[in-house]
Amino acid sequence: NSFVTRTNTCGELRSAHVGQKVTLYGWVQYQRQGLFLVLRDFQGLTQVIIPQDEAHSHLKELLSSAPLESVVRVTGTVCPRPLGQENPKMPTGDIEVKAETAEILNSCKKLPFEIKDFIKKSEALRMQYRYLDLRSPRLQSALRLRSRLVMSMRHYLCNLHGFVDVETPTLFKRTPGGAKEFLVPSREPGKFYSLPQSPQQFKQLLMVGGLDRYFQVARCYRDEGSRPDRQPEFTQIDIEMSFVDQAGIQRLIEGLLQHSWPEERGSILTPFPSMTYEEALAEYGTDKPDTRFGMKIVDISDVLRGSNVHFVQNALSYPRGSIRAICIPQGVHCTEHSLTFPQEIMEIIRRPDGSLKSLLTKFLGEKEKSGLIQALNMQQGDVVLLAAGEHKQV
Repeated sequence: NSFVTRTNTCGELRSAHVGQKVTLYGWVQYQRQGLFLVLRDFQGLTQVIIPQDEAHSHLKELLSSAPLESVVRVTGTVCPRPLGQENPKMPTGDIEVKAETAEILNSCKKLPFEIKDFIKKSEALRMQYRYLDLRSPRLQSALRLRSRLVMSMRHYLCNLHGFVDVETPTLFKRTPGGAKEFLVPSREPGKFYSLPQSPQQFKQLLMVGGLDRYFQVARCYRDEGSRPDRQPEFTQIDIEMSFVDQAGIQRLIEGLLQHSWPEERGSILTPFPSMTYEEALAEYGTDKPDTRFGMKIVDISDVLRGSNVHFVQNALSYPRGSIRAICIPQGVHCTEHSLTFPQEIMEIIRRPDGSLKSLLTKFLGEKEKSGLIQALNMQQGDVVLLAAGEHKQV
């Protein structure tokens, strides 16, 4: 509470403060029958008792008539709540403040919506009155969390690892390649600036110029449709290092996230799981796999190599021919809903009795069947999708 005239915030008073004279500032959250009101700020709620005696009649009239969301200053003494009236759901629920003086700093007119989490309001209305929506605990928490996170990142990079935080220009010339850039007209006819999609060139110039460890909380702009991880305007942590290898970059990022991760979100274990590009394509078929679901692509070429099935042998005759399969846990429920697959994909179902059902299984011996079950860890009700042929097609 440095540099301000309040003594405490509305979320920090406890039983240890009983007897202290305090000055609080906040919004009026509730007001009950002229007996008490609840004052709210960014940190929490405090109950304020309105005196009922004749000597404080002007104070009672002032606080009782204050509209909700008015900005109020209250000075008073911290008292314990009467026995049985404590509120365990509020961090300040063991105390209340008996008002002695008060002032309405800004009286509130009727608002388009109440500042309460349980009040449903449309996204459009919230965006129209964003300054009111920002008062909500959810957005207050998000902005303060972001601030703490970025501050921790700056500390880790600058103070612990010798990085320099450099702010690069926002207006630049258009560069070929990459995402589409926003154009900004200049006062010189026919000439435009570009907003950088990423400070890539500046990073490289800084490396050439001798700043061997650079980072920036960088603003990026892309004149294209939004994606889940991209908006027209967004922020990224931009890092460039000289004289480093891939392993060094990975250790830096792991350490950065571990150091700055909020304690209330749990801990982060390092090193992070990693895989090569080749492993990702081989096991998931994409270079950005979602590893939460398992269902890896398994090479079962060796399991079926000894079979006499024509299309299997034909597939393995290619220079990079292979047979790959995906096991879908309890996939039998999917096939009940008429799930159809391309002709090149064959399905194998493991029945409740443990046997395999497929056009392929009648050509396989018991050794190949048990090998399939083992290689794909097939359980009852699982469905295996199988494809054979040249590596890239499969």
